[in-house]
Amino acid sequence: MGVDFIEKVKRTFEKHLDLQRAKLATADLFTRTPIENRPAFSADLVGRFVPKVGMELIAEVDGQTLVLSNDQTVVARGTVPPSILQAVEDSCGVATAIVQEVHEFSGVVEVTLC
Repeated sequence: MGVDFIEKVKRTFEKHLDLQRAKLATADLFTRTPIENRPAFSADLVGRFVPKVGMELIAEVDGQTLVLSNDQTVVARGTVPPSILQAVEDSCGVATAIVQEVHEFSGVVEVTLC
């Protein structure tokens, strides 16, 4: 009733890590990870409102420039490439822009479009 009893009553399965699943999740030389490739541009700040990094702004087309606003306040204006203007126009003339960097001293904000 010693060791042989313990061997008989112990669990019949073993907990272990699924090695194939772990192998699939491990990155190697040929793993292709998705890269965010959003159009980014800079715009000149207008007025006294300074946006924060990560803030969402509304981007609208105004002629050959893109106007960034927060609710009803115009925050920045920027001259952007025609491809970005066309992309915003194709989305009914309005897009969401996310602030990536703010340079208060130079009065420039860098944003990406969603």
